[in-house]
Amino acid sequence: GNLGRASSVANTALLADMQQFGGVNTEGCSELEGPTGTAYILQFEDNDNAIVLVGGANQDWPGLASLLGGNEGSGLRAAIGRSSAVMLQREVPDHVNVAVAQCAAALGKDVFMDVGGTDSPLDPALLPYLGVVAPNESELTFITGVETKGPDGKPELQRVRAAVAALKDSCRAAGNPSVEVLVTFGGEGSLHFSAGWDGAGEAAADGALPLECRMGSFVLGTADGRPVDTTGAGDCFRGSYVAARYADGKGVAESLRWAAAAASLACEVEGAMVSMPDRASICERLQGPMVGAPPA
Repeated sequence: GNLGRASSVANTALLADMQQFGGVNTEGCSELEGPTGTAYILQFEDNDNAIVLVGGANQDWPGLASLLGGNEGSGLRAAIGRSSAVMLQREVPDHVNVAVAQCAAALGKDVFMDVGGTDSPLDPALLPYLGVVAPNESELTFITGVETKGPDGKPELQRVRAAVAALKDSCRAAGNPSVEVLVTFGGEGSLHFSAGWDGAGEAAADGALPLECRMGSFVLGTADGRPVDTTGAGDCFRGSYVAARYADGKGVAESLRWAAAAASLACEVEGAMVSMPDRASICERLQGPMVGAPPA
C-alpha cells in the first residue's frame, strides 16, 4: 500500500483510480487542503530522464512525537504493522522517515531505503534502523561522498565497492552492522552487497566477491531494443524487489532477477504509473534473454 499526503483539491480522483485500477491500497493516504506535490520529468534524447520535485502536500506532516505516539499517527502505525516490509523515499520530511523506520524496527519489519528524491546525505538518525539501502551509482556518491565513476564518466567496480564500504562504515558506527546495500546501474543491471560483506575474498568467475550478487538486465521487446521511457523504472525495480524478497519470500538472486524483469517492462511504456507491469507479464519476461552486468 501507499502511505502519503495528497491534495484533496487535485488528487482525490487519482487516489481512487490508483486503488480501483492500479491495485494500490491508498487507504493510508491522508488528503489535505492546498497544492499537490508535483514532479517535473525531463526526458533526454536517449529516453533517460531527470526529475525536479516540488513537495506540496507530501511535505505537510505531523511532528515526530505525533507520528510515533499520537492519534495523528495511529493509521500510519497500523499500516506498518500489517506490512511485509516498509519502503522509504526522500520526498517527505526527514522526521517522517525516522518515525516510520523506528516504528517498523520496533515491530520487526524490514526497512528498505530508496535514497532518490534529493542529493543530500542520509539523515544520521535513520542509519540505525535501515535493513537495505538502495541507491543508483550516482546516488551512492551523493550519500557517501565517494566518487563511483571513472574519468570516462562510467561507474567503476572498485570505486563502487569503496563507496559501499564507506556507507557500511557509517551504519556500523550508528550501531547497525548488518545493513545490506543494493546498487542499480540502469540498463547495466544491479549489484547486491550482503550484510556480512567486507570486500575480502577471491572473486568468482563473474567478478563478484563473496557476499556480492550480480544481476544483468533483460533484453527489451521494443522494435529497436531501446527504452521508450525510463520514467518510473527505478521505482518499479525497487518495489518489485521488495515484493519478491519480503512478501513472496524469494532469495536475493531470484528477487533481483524478478525486479530486472519488471523494470525492463516499465521501460517499454511511456509514462510512470501506466508502465508498471502485472505479475503475469513479469513471469513471461522471466523466460526471455538477459544481457549486461554491473561494472567489472
